[in-house]
This record gives sequence, C-alpha cells and structure tokens, in this order.
Amino acid sequence: MTISSTQLRTHRKAAVWVALAVVSSALIPDLAYAQSAAPVEGILEWFVGVLQGNVARSLAIIAVCFLGFLFLTGRMAWQGAISIVIGIAIIFGAAELVDAMKSSAGV
Repeated sequence: MTISSTQLRTHRKAAVWVALAVVSSALIPDLAYAQSAAPVEGILEWFVGVLQGNVARSLAIIAVCFLGFLFLTGRMAWQGAISIVIGIAIIFGAAELVDAMKSSAGV
C-alpha cells in the first residue's frame, strides 16, 4: 500500500502549517521571554547626549569663532560659513526635527 501524491502533498502542507505555528508561538514575547530594549536605549541616549551636549556645544563655539576670525581677516568664503551655520542648526535641532516628522506621520 503506497501513499498517493495528493496525500503526500497534504501531509507536507500540514507539516508546514505546524512548523509555522511553532515558530510563530516561539516568537511571541511572553513565550520567548524577550527582554526590554532598555540597555540599547541607554547607550543611544548617551550617544545623543555626547553629540548634542557640552562637547558638541564647545565644537560649535570653536567653529563660530573660526568664522569670526575668517571674517576679521577678510578671507571668509560664504559657502563655508553657510554650511557651518546650517550644520550647527541641524545638530542642535535634530530632536525637534525628528519629533516633527514623527508627529506628521501620525506616530
């Protein structure tokens, strides 16, 4: 007595559905005992603090002083000045910019 090809396909489909059910149940956070993302969030918050904190403020002050010396000596290139000013605005306005994009997306 042999198994026909239709019965074999039915058994394969059933095996695939059982495998999908097992994998999906394993991926449910309560069953998988997933941890929170707090350690990763902490590292990222520290990194944002470094990029927008006192170090970035000091570098921005140095850049503006450098622009002042260039203006003073008459060697100022407007393209460089505009790029420095826009860079400073983006660095320190990044959080507000991302929040505005997030709220416009409805999240």
